[in-house]
Amino acid sequence: MQSPTLTVKEGENKTLLGISNVKIYSRVMASFAQTTMELTFQNDSGKTLEGELLLPLPEDASVSGFALDIHGKMVDAVPVEKVKAKVVFEKEVRKGVDPGLLEKVKGNNFKTRVYPILPNSSRTVSITYIEPLKRAPKETNGVYDLMLPKVENLKNFELKMEVMCSTQPEIAESDLQDLKFTQEDNESEQGDVNNFVLKLQKNDITLTKPMKFVLPNFYLDNKLYIEHDEVDDQNIFCIEDFPTNIELENEEENEKGKGKKSIQIIWDSSRGIAATDPKFEIKLIELYLDTLQKESEIEIITYKETIDQKKIWKIDGNNKEQTIKEIVTYLKEGIIYDGCSNFESVNLNKKNKNDNAVDLVLLFTNGFSKLGNEEPAWLKSSAPIYTFSDHVSTNHSYLKKIANITGGQYFNLRRLIKNRKKFNQKEIEKEKQEEEEEELQDFDKIIDRIGQFSFSYLYCEIEDEENSGVSEIYPSQPKPVILNDEGNVDGGFTLTGKINKEKASKITICYGIGSKVVHRSEYLIAKSESINVLSEKRILSKYWANEKVKALALLGDQMKNEILDIGKNYGIVTENTSLIVLETLQQYLEHDIVPPKNSLPKIYKQFMERRRSIEEQENKRVQNKLKRVNGWWNKRMSWYNTDYYGQFENNERIQKSIKEIQTEVDKSDNLVNEQLQKLKDVRKIYDEKVKKMKIEKDEEIVSVNVPSRVNQNFSPGTFQLSTTVEIPDLSDLPELGKKAWKGIKENKELRERLKFDREQLRSKMNFNKSKIEEIKRAIINFDKEPEKRKMVILKPLKKPKNMPSRSKKRRKMKKKEKKMDFREEEERQCESLDLLEEEKEMEEEEEEDDDDDMESSDEEEEEEEKEKKQESGGNEQKGPSLQIKEWDPNVPYMNEIKKGKDKEERYQIYLEQCKENGTTPAFYLDVATHFFTQGWKELAVRIITNILELGLENVQLFRIVAYKLDAEGFAKYACDLFEKSLVLNPEEPQSYRDLALVYAKLGQYNLAIEYLIKVLTGKWDSRFDEIELTALHELNALLQKYKREKIDFDEKQLQILPEGFITNIELDLRIVLGWDTDMVDIDLWVIEPTAEKCYYGNNMSEIGGKVSRDFTQGYGPEEYLLKKAQKGFYVIQAKFYSSHNSKLSGKTSAVLTFYTDYGRKNEKQYQVNVRLEAAKDWIDVAYVEI
Repeated sequence: MQSPTLTVKEGENKTLLGISNVKIYSRVMASFAQTTMELTFQNDSGKTLEGELLLPLPEDASVSGFALDIHGKMVDAVPVEKVKAKVVFEKEVRKGVDPGLLEKVKGNNFKTRVYPILPNSSRTVSITYIEPLKRAPKETNGVYDLMLPKVENLKNFELKMEVMCSTQPEIAESDLQDLKFTQEDNESEQGDVNNFVLKLQKNDITLTKPMKFVLPNFYLDNKLYIEHDEVDDQNIFCIEDFPTNIELENEEENEKGKGKKSIQIIWDSSRGIAATDPKFEIKLIELYLDTLQKESEIEIITYKETIDQKKIWKIDGNNKEQTIKEIVTYLKEGIIYDGCSNFESVNLNKKNKNDNAVDLVLLFTNGFSKLGNEEPAWLKSSAPIYTFSDHVSTNHSYLKKIANITGGQYFNLRRLIKNRKKFNQKEIEKEKQEEEEEELQDFDKIIDRIGQFSFSYLYCEIEDEENSGVSEIYPSQPKPVILNDEGNVDGGFTLTGKINKEKASKITICYGIGSKVVHRSEYLIAKSESINVLSEKRILSKYWANEKVKALALLGDQMKNEILDIGKNYGIVTENTSLIVLETLQQYLEHDIVPPKNSLPKIYKQFMERRRSIEEQENKRVQNKLKRVNGWWNKRMSWYNTDYYGQFENNERIQKSIKEIQTEVDKSDNLVNEQLQKLKDVRKIYDEKVKKMKIEKDEEIVSVNVPSRVNQNFSPGTFQLSTTVEIPDLSDLPELGKKAWKGIKENKELRERLKFDREQLRSKMNFNKSKIEEIKRAIINFDKEPEKRKMVILKPLKKPKNMPSRSKKRRKMKKKEKKMDFREEEERQCESLDLLEEEKEMEEEEEEDDDDDMESSDEEEEEEEKEKKQESGGNEQKGPSLQIKEWDPNVPYMNEIKKGKDKEERYQIYLEQCKENGTTPAFYLDVATHFFTQGWKELAVRIITNILELGLENVQLFRIVAYKLDAEGFAKYACDLFEKSLVLNPEEPQSYRDLALVYAKLGQYNLAIEYLIKVLTGKWDSRFDEIELTALHELNALLQKYKREKIDFDEKQLQILPEGFITNIELDLRIVLGWDTDMVDIDLWVIEPTAEKCYYGNNMSEIGGKVSRDFTQGYGPEEYLLKKAQKGFYVIQAKFYSSHNSKLSGKTSAVLTFYTDYGRKNEKQYQVNVRLEAAKDWIDVAYVEI
């Protein structure tokens, strides 16, 4: 049993907070144990932290209480809808107050987030849970395992345990010595039992394992308990039935599982499974296959995010031993554990790979599907599915569901296989051989049940059912029970239900095989006044509620609301409810949460008096919200309707000044071009002289000088080569600029209206100056390591560094493909070349490309303009080029992976690197990005989905993966993850927006509209203000597309929106930045061709560029909008401004989406993911040329 832990993230590492105090109170009664565990965690760091307590509970346990210390006092929690509880928690955290939240995640795992844990102080958490006792096989003893945290040097430990039974309990296992129960006076209403108490207080001790208690002869007799249910004023009954001496008539059924001809083994090979050694599962398969008595086909299907491998073996009398050995070896050594689990990928057919009908299926998994639909078609398998798990964290209810629906059984190997440590000893001494044979009997019992009609509870008969007052009995479906060799039901069987407190009834529990009843147990439930009623903290009521939730969960999401109501009414944590701790009346009113009536009677009364109609308030809120959005939208439309070019384009005096300025700029361009041509001439002369030289390998370079003239000096023997180039005098370049400014300075009006032109001219002049300086530095330069015999040769500069070039070759490619291409990053301006004859040819080819760049003719430019018009459907639209700066983190693991020669070799290196780096999302994101870049998409998807295995339910991880998969064209996978994000974070409008955009890509048009409207009307935290503008803009673009392409959609959805909301906005350029981390500020910067930077501090540029509101506390989106683009280059940057996230998660992943011709027929979209390491970090993301 895994112990509870409280962790915080420090960078990429998870740190356990130390436990200083443990107090436990446990009470055992009516075959149940209710335990309250109070844990105090110590924060010895200098930071305020948020902690996450993970509590893996036993399979049948349920949480019934939660409390958190607030101002030194323990405050009880109240049940709330899970999604609402998270909204409340996050909002209260931002206020700096002390909420607490307990949630159920997948499987029977619970987690509670605690904030704040102040520096050098402690926080205390209390959790109460109910668990049915276990019964030792073939015995009448009851067994209870008390979970304890694993702690070294625990300062204080207190334990009080009360057991109501007839015989003194015994301590079977414990770290502590000299423990003993004492009998106390029985104060309960159950007069036929004793009350035994164990009290303990210790200081400075170490806890390493759970405590095990044995209750002798606890199950000698059948028991019936009853308790009043305060929720609906009925009684809850609970029957503990222990059938004995059951005889089965048809023994031939016992051999049914050994005669199967075709068996499929479905093996989960995702990375999340790898944490558990599959030795017991493999041993079980080995022993089971050995029992097969007929010729059989064994097909093993391994799956991850998709089907991995399918292999098939044939077993007959001649090769049985060897074949089983091959299968075992394959399971041990032939499976690579990588990627995430995806149930939807496993689509079982009625026939196997060899086209033979499948008789039964053995499924080995922990029951968690991190991707795809959890209700796949293979649940309708015609063959029974037997499910197995040997994992600490397991989705037990789901594996039971699979087994129940298909007619199989579920086996929790953690519970069924005993003596786990002893089993795998390499050498077993002779005196222990008999002990191992007994241990192997655990496997034999499981194997005997595979393929059989199991002995099960079938149903119950109710006398005069219509008038009996009995209702809602659970289990509501057949449930397998274990029948031992003596004909007794091991562990007994528990039935619970409701009965009218004024009535009595007779109930008969029926057991059997298949549909045949072979045993009946009868019980008379009398009126409540004639039975001892248990009222100890509603133990039975909570047990009944938990059993009902389990039954409803098998019916899927359609029962979500009913499960939600049960959790709230009975104070239990379900997958749809959470327990939250609040403190003040104002908090309950603000979040519309009913306070606990009994523990806070005063606050409860005040709350009910001040509560108003929720529906009326909500309608008023929506109307007010839309009025606010309308105000924002009018401002955006005012910006859109302003013609920033029309103010000066028709002014003759301005146009004349612009032409004069351009003339002076052209003169400076001509100077630079003359310089470049001289350099090219020098290079040709130099190359010719080098060809005539003979340079030996052991000769060295003597000197290199790069002043205003260039000298090249060699000393190969007595021969010396010298080449000289004169640098033109460019001192008059600034004078050209002064002359250009003269007309502007003399005219104030012209100066104001041409501000952006001044910036453009200044940018171009400064660029020419810097280009000349770079020419002077880099004409000829030699490698610093002369032994490499390499030289560096200038390649003429045509555009700013890292900007895309328009060579003839690329123009031809563009013309051929007729689409905007992603340009690869420009080669460095100076390139190292070996002085070998074979590489001279490469130099010459590059020189030709350079000539093409410099000699671009007017005719070619005109042809290019024609291509642009053709791409835009004949409209006068721009044809931008976009260059994405490839994300290439300079980290050791990527350097190692790139050493691989091909896909297979790099994947193997990646698997090796997983050993050291496999716990960080950044590792998988970096490697997957590299594989996507190489075109190895299948492996890239596998690699990035490993991120989903790093946490049970983590929205940040979902978003990291979803954004990348969406960018790479895997919208369906992205949709699955965004849907999960919405379930977990419905309080964030980004959850709806993300899903709406991917719905639009998948053709789910009405859902896309519905979710964007939800962003407009929803109640969001003020930190998300104006995200509505982004959503409304995107809604208009979608509607325009639907109308243009004649796509049907439900126009009634739009009736809620005010007049004027629906209008199309067309843009030359739109850029959207979003990121995956809450409480983090990432900024979007765009440097325009005028050299003006448009960002939150300058959100309206002179050419009409507009940046949306600055989102300083998480997620974005931030937008850059430009209606009519100025010709030139746009540099797009992302800056990590700050983080207020107390989880210390460090790195943040950002996604930038680029749209050209947004809202038009020829709209194009590109997406890129980048990672920002720390606050103040920034990167160039892309360059756009208009």
